[in-house]
Amino acid sequence: MGGGAMPEQGGGGGKRRKKALDATINVVPAIDLLSCCITFLLYTAVWTQISRLQVQQLGTGAPEVEQTEAQKQLLVTLAMGERGFNLSTSAGTSVDIPNLGRGQDGLVRFDLKGLVERLKALKSDHPDAAAVTLSAEDTVPYGDLVQVIDTCVGAGLVSVAVTGV
Repeated sequence: MGGGAMPEQGGGGGKRRKKALDATINVVPAIDLLSCCITFLLYTAVWTQISRLQVQQLGTGAPEVEQTEAQKQLLVTLAMGERGFNLSTSAGTSVDIPNLGRGQDGLVRFDLKGLVERLKALKSDHPDAAAVTLSAEDTVPYGDLVQVIDTCVGAGLVSVAVTGV
């Protein structure tokens, strides 16, 4: 057989019997551990979505050829804070988009529709513009920042760099 001995049947002179090899294994702790691991993986799956946001470091170290090409392109800067949005370009235009006041929860309500209109007008005036630098004050909730990033990408400015104020 498969390595296990059968218990001795009666008739032998000894009264000693071999123990049965059957054992019950409790799998409940293993299932609990796996369910905790699956829950942890589901909670951390959000970070893979966040890593999709294209973030660029503004600074030094770029070759001169790339700097001259960047100077030819239109630089778009979008600042958001307690007063609303400020959309400015390297061409010298600057537009303020005030917020819609405060909601019942006391948080600032941003005018995303007005921002979409301004970004689409900017994109129609400068079709080669594809990058925007977004700067937000510390008081801006993260959810609002993500909505503005999605709005910029939806308007055609697909390269979004996020900086702090």
